Amino acid sequence: MNNIIIKEMFFVFLTTEIIERIENDFVLTYKPFTQFKNSGELWDRCIATVGNADIMNKIIFCNDYLKVPPVKVFAKLNADIMQDLSDNDKKSIGAFWGFVFKFVFNYKNQKSIAVSTQGIKTATYFFDNKDVVEVRDVR
Repeated sequence: MNNIIIKEMFFVFLTTEIIERIENDFVLTYKPFTQFKNSGELWDRCIATVGNADIMNKIIFCNDYLKVPPVKVFAKLNADIMQDLSDNDKKSIGAFWGFVFKFVFNYKNQKSIAVSTQGIKTATYFFDNKDVVEVRDVR
């Protein structure tokens, strides 16, 4: 008898699939942030980040193994536009990454921690995803 127990599944998400889910479902899930969708450079940078598999896999690694919130990594990668953001802009970035990790990648829990970076005081990392997540570009 085979005694192998699979504890993790490996899920591959295409960048186009992630963007499509965001475009279709973000405002339905995060109604207070409907004005963020297609609002300008900050939204465009979020979408561009999700559209880059290499960066996304690094963000996932930082979240899963280092407990560094995706918002912090995004803020560091986009430092040139992070100055003088409104509180609503900062919350919108958090909602965006929360949607990606909770509703696209299916992480079950989250924890807010102090990050103090680029004007952001706290951010959330995500956990309790029994699956291994990888992002790939369409080729």
